[in-house]
Amino acid sequence: MNNLSAELMRRELELIAAIDQIRDTAPGPPAMFSGIMEVVMAACQAKLAWLYLLNLEKEILELRVFHEHQTAWQEWGAVVNRERLRELLRSEAVILLPATELFTARGAGRGLARLQLAVISIAMGEKPLGLLLLARHTPAFTADDVQLLTIAENHIDSAVIQAYRHCELAQRNKELETIYHFDHIRDQNLPFDQMLDVVVQELCASVAAEMGFVMLYNQAGEQLELRALTHDDLLDDPAYYQRFYRLANQSIQEAQLLYAPETEQCCCAVMCVPLILREEIIGVFGAVHSRGRGDFNALDRRLLRAIVSQMDTAILESLERRRLRQVLGRSVDQHVLERLLAQPYADPLRCERQLLTVLYVDLRGSTQLAEQVEPELLVAYLNDYLRRMSEIILAHQGTLDKFIGDEVMSLFGAPLPQSDHALRAVHVGLAMQREYHKLQQLWQPRGIEADGIGVGIATGELLVGEIGYEQHTDYTVIGRAANLGSRICASAKPGEVLISPATYALAAGQLSAEAIPHQKFKGIAHPLTIYRVEETVNFDLHS
Repeated sequence: MNNLSAELMRRELELIAAIDQIRDTAPGPPAMFSGIMEVVMAACQAKLAWLYLLNLEKEILELRVFHEHQTAWQEWGAVVNRERLRELLRSEAVILLPATELFTARGAGRGLARLQLAVISIAMGEKPLGLLLLARHTPAFTADDVQLLTIAENHIDSAVIQAYRHCELAQRNKELETIYHFDHIRDQNLPFDQMLDVVVQELCASVAAEMGFVMLYNQAGEQLELRALTHDDLLDDPAYYQRFYRLANQSIQEAQLLYAPETEQCCCAVMCVPLILREEIIGVFGAVHSRGRGDFNALDRRLLRAIVSQMDTAILESLERRRLRQVLGRSVDQHVLERLLAQPYADPLRCERQLLTVLYVDLRGSTQLAEQVEPELLVAYLNDYLRRMSEIILAHQGTLDKFIGDEVMSLFGAPLPQSDHALRAVHVGLAMQREYHKLQQLWQPRGIEADGIGVGIATGELLVGEIGYEQHTDYTVIGRAANLGSRICASAKPGEVLISPATYALAAGQLSAEAIPHQKFKGIAHPLTIYRVEETVNFDLHS
């Protein structure tokens, strides 16, 4: 290897190391690009440098960084030939050309004519990312300089990708912060009009809009009305009002976010998104930039969607309906919840006495199992078991009350009335035994040897409703039948479904069961005859 080759290799290695260090340590894309351009300029003794990156949303080249060393370039008022830039974007090698081919500059005189440009197309595979332009006076760029710039491009492209990902992450973080912020506003339970005022003010702050607005349909559902607005001075100009009102109606008609940028014919930039809840359009959110204030970018539009997604339910639902979702959201099937929400004057959370059926299912031998298997395996098994039992309850429109260790408590007949709540619970108990058999077939090869499950069911008058205090409430039951159901479950052997006399009386004629007389239970004054269920007949889930 001759001295010239060794020197070029040394310069290449130093350049690669410098670029990698900047890429790994820079606090953000601007500092990273500025640092990389400094070392590339120094490596090939350039006097000027431009970094153009492709705006992926607008598909245009944007000047991101400009550097100059000992020139008066900024004073010349240079104008770049954008069409030529786009042509160079597809070049696969370093292109050398005179500066006059890309730039014109009043007052530059012979200074511009003496500049030679080296143009490096930055790409990742076949995907163009941008252009790096370097300029210097004579002597011209050498073959070694071209080799260095080729090496530099192989490392700058990953820096650009890193910058894109940094921006994507920053945008995603902003979306999450915005969602969290508006979720907090929603949870403050402000008076309706005050909430709307706060929302539009925060909307403007989030997307840097000059004006934000909320329009809702009137009670008759026939006409949009402004309910909240910032910067109402814009409404003094009818052209502004007509433009955003027209776009708001169009957004509702098309049921999607619409964006209209400012143009020579249009006085402002507007974006609108309809408020839709359960396929019902109730209004529209929007933001406006007046002439000269710029356009809304893709991030602004995503933020608007995120904001509306947090606020639509708060606008339509009353506090009581939101509370209903919070209390029952995990306890009942989604279809049951929607039926409850469709009853505007009902209050299913109010405590009242009802004839209901409770079901308990308990895993036998779990204590011994915990001593035999690794904790991680046991947790996975229990999660699978609890999930399967819960799915059966919800699929049969039961209410999942709570988990008590590996015991599951559920109830039937509330919050939606069910005339067949006793038979329904018995049917669920048998379905649980069948599902547990499937569970064991899956887990036995992994070393899980559990004894089985016992199911206990009781029927009686219970106090049911939301019970607790402000910070924590549960939808649950209190009463003797609930205690009896737990006692019966405790006495059930693996594979058994045992039911109380009241449950049997309500489901008689629709099940096959064996009587077990003279059973004593703690807290129960007299012995009871309970029943071991074999099967149910004539059960219709949708009855």
